[in-house]
Amino acid sequence: MSPIRRATPDSSLAAAQITRWSWLILALGLLLILYTTLFPFDFFVRTGPSAWEALRGFDLTLDRAYVLADFSRNVVLFIPFGFGLSGLLAARQRKTGRVVAWVAASGFVLSALMEGVQAVALLRFPALADVLANGLGAVVGCGLFYLAGGWIWQRVEWLQVRTRPFLAPRRFLPLYLLYLSGWLAVSVWLQTMTQLSNWDGRFPLIVGNEQTRDRSWRGTLRQFYVADRAFSPAEVARLFAGEEVTAVDGSSLVASYDFTRADAPNFPPLVEQGASVLPRTADGVALSAEHWLESEGAVTAVSNALAASSQLTLGLEAASGDLDQEGPARLVSISGDPYNRNLTVGQEGPDLVFRLRMPLTGENGRQPELIIPNVFTDEQMHHIVVTYDGTAVRLAVDSADNVYAIELLPAVALFTKTFPREVDQMRLNRGNMAVFRLLYTLCLFLPWAAWLAWRRQRDLWLALGLILPPLLWEAALSWLIRGYAFQTGYVVLGVAETAVLYLLFTLWQGSSAGKVAGGRDV
Repeated sequence: MSPIRRATPDSSLAAAQITRWSWLILALGLLLILYTTLFPFDFFVRTGPSAWEALRGFDLTLDRAYVLADFSRNVVLFIPFGFGLSGLLAARQRKTGRVVAWVAASGFVLSALMEGVQAVALLRFPALADVLANGLGAVVGCGLFYLAGGWIWQRVEWLQVRTRPFLAPRRFLPLYLLYLSGWLAVSVWLQTMTQLSNWDGRFPLIVGNEQTRDRSWRGTLRQFYVADRAFSPAEVARLFAGEEVTAVDGSSLVASYDFTRADAPNFPPLVEQGASVLPRTADGVALSAEHWLESEGAVTAVSNALAASSQLTLGLEAASGDLDQEGPARLVSISGDPYNRNLTVGQEGPDLVFRLRMPLTGENGRQPELIIPNVFTDEQMHHIVVTYDGTAVRLAVDSADNVYAIELLPAVALFTKTFPREVDQMRLNRGNMAVFRLLYTLCLFLPWAAWLAWRRQRDLWLALGLILPPLLWEAALSWLIRGYAFQTGYVVLGVAETAVLYLLFTLWQGSSAGKVAGGRDV
């Protein structure tokens, strides 16, 4: 017998209720699947035949240890999807066999699609075992619906009755404030993850390569400097206007090199590496696999100064000699080997890669590493200034107005510390940073939007309900997190997302919601 008919004597009401809950379970299941399989949302377009090569790279093995370790987790991942889809199909009086077939086919197709996206447009590694496990999970969810659906719907109704008293304003509002307080405490704590507190003072400064000599950069470097504080936008504008960095703030410099003048003060001293004499031109030093520079020993003073301030300004003028360099090719690096560093500026194709060691990003600075696209699109000399103030990386290319900013608090920090285990490298750019912010706002205001919809608030109270929480939240972050600036755009995003959630919950409740709950009569 169908769990729809078992749930309540009024089968038509049961079908309407189960359809609503099935939609909710299906939506949450899809959200979980998309988050887990598409994380970190760093979509990129492969060139040439590499997309086909990626698809051919599907792991077809079924007996390796890592496959068996992830199999059960991948089964569980698709159970909510299979359960919710079964409820929707069964509510339409479809036969059990057809429901099972539709759910199984949908699970396999959805999983294959997600694995294909991973192969073509993400730094993920797809596997046949994942498709089989996900499809099996959808079937398990379908079986759970038919075997225990009636009991589950009864528990849902029981939970609704027990929860309803807590939706009264005098109870819900304190609980929601407690919920937000927890999120606020986590957000403030995440600030410690973006400090440069774990820097290693034993690394040398290397220009044009890695210590292992296998990450060489080909191009010309005119100048390079590092300061132990984040320059203001006005100071960055002065640099692009032609002022020397020593005139802007020479006292904050911890490293400075001008490769166009033999008499320029270059510190700490660098030693030529590679074949014979390093080629020098009027434009600077020509770096390659045969010629690069390295400090005589560890630049401990530089690393300690930046770690103490947890801020930096890094400026350089460079021209790439190869627009297809990979590795990333190391332009400037304070590192011990390819897997341990304090900072690195590198080139990956046309993109600039910035790795900065902190508790958030790890010892290699690549979880996440920061990707600034299309910096090296030609072989012309480019002036690049990177600042980090403890909360955001800002990179300006050739102009103080051409700024690319990546904020690390609090949404990015939260989701990069809760990433799926199989993601061993993260690239962070504007696209996935926006996704993280949307998910963060969803976590904050989804309960509030659901409550507003359940209360059927209207007019002034609804407007206040949509505006005040995002506004107060942003004010609290700017007050409690050092260096975090109040963002009007994030307030607008919070209001918009809360409004959309409110509309979705209103539609989900349907016309019968008011008859069942009575809205304000609690």
